[in-house]
Amino acid sequence: MSARSTEQTAVKDCPTCQRRRIKCDRGLPGCRKCGKRNLECPGYGLKLKWVQGVASRGNLRGKAIPSPSAPVATSNPPPSTGNSTETCITNADADALNWCSHFTPARFGPLGPHSSPIAELGLSNARPLHVSRLLSWFNERVAHRLAWVPQQNAWRHMILPMAESSETVMSSILAIAAHDLATEYAPTDLGHGTFQQMSKNYQNKSLALLAKELNGLSTTPASPLEASTTSAYTLASVIILCNNEFMKPQGAGWRVHLSAAREIILAAKGRPYRPHQLACIEEFLMLEFYEASVWADLTTFNNYNGTARAPPTGAENAVFTDYIRVIDQITRLERLKFRSELVEQSPSSHGPMQDIHSQIDAARDNMMRLSETIHFGSEEDQRGFELVIWMYYHATLIYSYQALADSDTATSTYDVGISRDEILRYVQFLSETRDGMFAQDLVWPLFTAGTLLRGHPVGQQVIRECFGNVMRISRILDRARVLQFLETWWSESGTYTSWIDMARQRSRDSQCDFLIV
Repeated sequence: MSARSTEQTAVKDCPTCQRRRIKCDRGLPGCRKCGKRNLECPGYGLKLKWVQGVASRGNLRGKAIPSPSAPVATSNPPPSTGNSTETCITNADADALNWCSHFTPARFGPLGPHSSPIAELGLSNARPLHVSRLLSWFNERVAHRLAWVPQQNAWRHMILPMAESSETVMSSILAIAAHDLATEYAPTDLGHGTFQQMSKNYQNKSLALLAKELNGLSTTPASPLEASTTSAYTLASVIILCNNEFMKPQGAGWRVHLSAAREIILAAKGRPYRPHQLACIEEFLMLEFYEASVWADLTTFNNYNGTARAPPTGAENAVFTDYIRVIDQITRLERLKFRSELVEQSPSSHGPMQDIHSQIDAARDNMMRLSETIHFGSEEDQRGFELVIWMYYHATLIYSYQALADSDTATSTYDVGISRDEILRYVQFLSETRDGMFAQDLVWPLFTAGTLLRGHPVGQQVIRECFGNVMRISRILDRARVLQFLETWWSESGTYTSWIDMARQRSRDSQCDFLIV
């Protein structure tokens, strides 16, 4: 008799294996199949669940109670007004959320020691169950995907604690957390509709509160400290809502939020001395605004604002900022070149290009030094981060040639081909390690490599598969349209001189507006 046959086992399959329609090994205290896929095995005991029927007591007395098979009744939330800051969450919604919390999928495994409990962040536990659940989801999942490097996450240690003092920040965080959690469910699932409606309601509440705060900043006299504090809360809420709009494919709401953030930052200029902690928070938020603006400008042509910008000088949260600063400069030079406003010197001569390439080299060196200061969980994680650094190095080199060099320069063709192949090689290495840790950082290098794969079906398939993995791990965002743009570029051979030319013309003709993040 084998050792395994003497082990005690459960008498029936666990609910997770039943839901996945696979045979359970019935191990105790939890099955091994759940453990191998980083799923939380719920065990084998009695599980209570609501059934379709009528409640006889409590807030839902006389009302039907939702069940997994019951359709979700969704309706547009009532319009928010400046006179009401009441939450739009109904008792029925809250009870549905509490019910859904027992069935939240766990496709993604634990994120390690950085997933600290909400209590450790100084947030109160005396909140409705659905609020605590959404805060935990933001802390454990959303913040991970918003940061360049999970180990260096200001969204957790700076922004999330602000929710304790600001209802506006709280509502914005709950809105993005609910929207993200909704994507864990199939569109026909009860949880999807419930969390989507939650997200809309909390977003409306946040927008109503923001309107009051913005009006207060402009009309109500306040002390410098009060003004700085309100400004920081307002800016945090706007940046969070902007990221929430990034998660909605083909939406342009993020542009409105970027404009609002710009106005808040401009209004804060010249403000007297602020406490150190508040200054650090505002610096991080301004850095987030700067980086989002640079990515937005990559595909902005008709309303491009060529004003030179400078990112905040602090280095604590400036992970890829050196690269982004160079990308910003390349974009501005390309727009000037297109309008024939550049100096007579050819853009492909040694002046501008040599300076740009020196900056790209410096950005790579700075990033490699930074990698030595970050406390990664393993050498494998650090190696993965260094591969991403090299991918950004080659991606930015490719962009510099595409935007500034003459198209008939043999040297540029040779250089970009080498960089393209290096990106594809590095992404293969990442796929063999923990590609999920840095999946949210890979869109830019994958895109630039993809623009050089006309007539290369094998390379195109690699790009498709990598985009699929990125969207599976770190959300779809606008990435489906980025891939669609690449596929159109691959099929439109000879029609456009470069992908930039194609994006410019499509923006002019069909309002093509996608975001490479």
